[in-house]
Amino acid sequence: MKKIFWRVFISFSVVLMVFTILIGLMFTRFNRTNIVGAYKQQLGDLASGVAKRTAQAVQNSETDTFINYLMALEDFGTYQDIDIWIVTNPGAEPALDDAYTNVDIEQIIMPVETQNILNSAYEGIRKNYSDYDKIYQKTMLHLAAPIRNNSGDVIGAVVVSGPMEMQENIIIQYEKYMAVCAAVGLLMALIVAIFFSRMLVRPIIKIKEAALVLAAGKYGHKTGIVRRDELGSLAESMDTLSDRLVEAEQYRESIEQNRRDFFSNVSHELRTPIAVVKGYADTLVDGYVKEPEKQREYVERIQNECGSMERLVSDLLILSRMQNPDYELNMEVLNVIAVAQDAMRSIRILMAEKKLTGTVEYSDACSLIMGDYDRIRQLFLILLQNAVKYSDEETSIDVYIERKEETIITTVRDYGSVIPKEEWEHIFEKFYRASNHGEKDGSGLGLVVADHIVKRHNGNIRVESDEKKGTCFIIEFPETSDSSFSD
Repeated sequence: MKKIFWRVFISFSVVLMVFTILIGLMFTRFNRTNIVGAYKQQLGDLASGVAKRTAQAVQNSETDTFINYLMALEDFGTYQDIDIWIVTNPGAEPALDDAYTNVDIEQIIMPVETQNILNSAYEGIRKNYSDYDKIYQKTMLHLAAPIRNNSGDVIGAVVVSGPMEMQENIIIQYEKYMAVCAAVGLLMALIVAIFFSRMLVRPIIKIKEAALVLAAGKYGHKTGIVRRDELGSLAESMDTLSDRLVEAEQYRESIEQNRRDFFSNVSHELRTPIAVVKGYADTLVDGYVKEPEKQREYVERIQNECGSMERLVSDLLILSRMQNPDYELNMEVLNVIAVAQDAMRSIRILMAEKKLTGTVEYSDACSLIMGDYDRIRQLFLILLQNAVKYSDEETSIDVYIERKEETIITTVRDYGSVIPKEEWEHIFEKFYRASNHGEKDGSGLGLVVADHIVKRHNGNIRVESDEKKGTCFIIEFPETSDSSFSD
């Protein structure tokens, strides 16, 4: 992660530094151009003004009064530290009279560049140049402007020479300020680069640490990053992955627990009947029982125990499937009344043995739920078989179905053994038997299976039991309003 930090930091810093330097150079160049340009404009206006006044004096033949102007011009040049030359054009006809000049050009040895701008002025073009001047021993700005007569002919020129020292000082001072500003800007750029680099890299480090923690098996770990950008989306994905891993781990543990429970239940519950069967079989094999009637009794007991074991294994397999989250129900729109009636018909033979009567009553013929027909029928069979088992002879088993507030409520009532109130919440536990149910046959898993069936249908089941009203199992299913159902 340090490499990423330094890469981001260096890249960001270089960009900011280059940008700052370019801005500084651009403004320095712009300022230099403006300062020098303003000075050129100033000297140019002065040269043009002198040329115009000289041309006017020539036109009006102001020889005497022009001397005063030249003196004033000399004083002005001295005060401004500027040299102002008025020279004649030797190639003009007529040329500027010496009375209007203050410098004899033929007596001056001037640099080539000065002679060039003077020649340009003779051609009617105003030009200038700046460079170190050996005569003045400083950097000077020289500018030459033409003097024209009434006919427009160039009869002379005005040469203005001014020092660039002040302008150079201003430029140097400005460059110093720009250098300070650039240094401060670079420092701020580095600080900003560090801040943004850390802000960018820190979430990546957290995401990396979270990934390592998840890889170590601690699936509930979260990144703790809340951002509205791509890194925030990545962190959110990592947190979602954490949740999915937690769910997967819980699912795996659930499957593993179901597997352990299944084998534990099988081994626990089969141990006793297998021991009984083995005892009877050993007794018969060893020849301790000689009487045919006794032998038949032992065989029947072995047969009964095998039947009990078969029912137990069947219930355990069903329970195991119902506890498996991957077990899929064949969901469809069902009329609970039809399923209850089907289950009631299936146990008529058992009811007849105890002379029991059974009824299925309802408040609304259209009591619809979304469910698996086989599993709902199995639920009713479990409750009705229990009712037959624990009902007193010549009593009744009543099923009542009603619609109430978008819920289908089914009541299965029998009249026989009463379940003590303190045991109501325990009867849906594995292998639990009510204390007053004696030695009735059963695996102790029927109500557990029933409870799982109801829960897989998003419903709930409870029991109420007393001597007057009998034992009543109450089941609540969410109602469905699928209009495609028809009886």
